[in-house]
This record gives sequence, C-alpha cells and structure tokens, in this order.
Amino acid sequence: MITLLQAHSVGLPAPVTLVVAAAGALAAVGLWWRVRGTPDGFVPRRVIASRGFLAAGLIGGAVFAGYYGVLFCAPSLIEQATGGGPLEAGVLLVPAAACSVPAGRLVGTLTDRFTGWQVSAGLAALTVIGVLVVALSTGPVPIVVGTALTVCGFAGAQAVLVSLAPDLVAADDRHTAQGLLNFMNVLGGGIGPAAVAGLSGIVPAPAALAVLAALPLSGLVLGLTRRPTGNRRPESGTTRGSPR
Repeated sequence: MITLLQAHSVGLPAPVTLVVAAAGALAAVGLWWRVRGTPDGFVPRRVIASRGFLAAGLIGGAVFAGYYGVLFCAPSLIEQATGGGPLEAGVLLVPAAACSVPAGRLVGTLTDRFTGWQVSAGLAALTVIGVLVVALSTGPVPIVVGTALTVCGFAGAQAVLVSLAPDLVAADDRHTAQGLLNFMNVLGGGIGPAAVAGLSGIVPAPAALAVLAALPLSGLVLGLTRRPTGNRRPESGTTRGSPR
C-alpha cells in the first residue's frame, strides 16, 4: 500500500506497480484465509471482530497519518518560508515537539471526565485542524502552530486508544489487542508520509497535506459515532468466541 501511494512520484514502472499491487492483494487474501482457518492464531479473529476494536485502530492510524504527514512536510515548508536551512527549521520546531509533554498530562486529566471515544474524537479534530493550518500557511509561525496541534493529537491518541483495549476484548486478549492497535497506529504513520509524497508528485505539497486531512477527519467521525456502551469490558472466558 505504501509503495503504491508513492508509485507516481518515484516513477515506478507500470509493470512493477502491477506486481506490487498483485502481491498486496495476495497478502490480504492470505491474511483473511489465515484468520478464517486459524481463529486463535497470531491475529485472533475474536479480537479483530470485537465491537469497537477496528474503529479504535482506524482512529489511531488516521491520527498518526496526519501527524507523520505534517512531520514529513513541515521542515521543508519552514525552509521555504524563512529561506533558512534544516538547522533553523529544526530549532523552530522544538516548541512544537515540546507540546507533547503538557498534552500527555492534559489527556490524562480529560480521560477522567470524558469517555475514551470522546477524547479520541477531540484528538482527531485537533489533528485535522493542525494539518489544515500547515497546508494553508505560508509563514513559519502558523506552520509551527499547526505542527504543534498534530503533536498534541499524536501524543494523546496512542495512550487513549490503547487504553481502550481492555474494555473491548476479554482479559486474556488484552495484550494481543494492545499490540495490534499499536501496529495499526504505526501503519497509519507510514501511510501519512507516503500519501503526501505520492500526491506531491501531482499537486503542490500544501495541497497534498490538505487532502491528507481527510484521514484524521474520518477518525473524528468514527470517534463521534462510537457509543459509550462500546467501552464495557467483556467477562473473561465467556465471550472469547463471539464478536461483540
């Protein structure tokens, strides 16, 4: 998927692109067949079929995609805006990186007052705003501010969504669910820069970022449409074989 997103921008020959697409399709079919035939295997079917699990993974992946997409573009955009080099861009982005510390503490406070789904929706909204601010800005300060917003979304999303895992699956599957959620988050982090890089070969980088905002926007919609009842923890041993 990541290779196909960048196929146009890197000039990947059509035959190679087709081979990569075919290999990806075969891998998807193979995974589906494996999960269907071995429901208790490396990717337990009962975990991915649990109510709310895929939604949590998609929200996390979408937020990570927005953050890493901005991280991919922000330094070069700052260089263009200031006429400086990479060192100056890095220094200007230090305050944005520092926002992760208070953001983590604030998210911890918010989870005591709101459901995990509500907090994750807020973090996705923050990421959407940050991506669009970076995409639409030409000055270094707004770019840093937009990057800071995506940093805040990124800093809180992983902790909030992974903490939902115990409430979505049986106790025996808790660690497996957390590992799979982390994997989906990281996958989204790879898709973000790849999508921006691929689109940048067709449209300017800011326009590519604006298109990327659709991913965290979808995470926002998923977070808002989840019901708090999805947070109820299933009893261990009683629901392991049945989707919720």
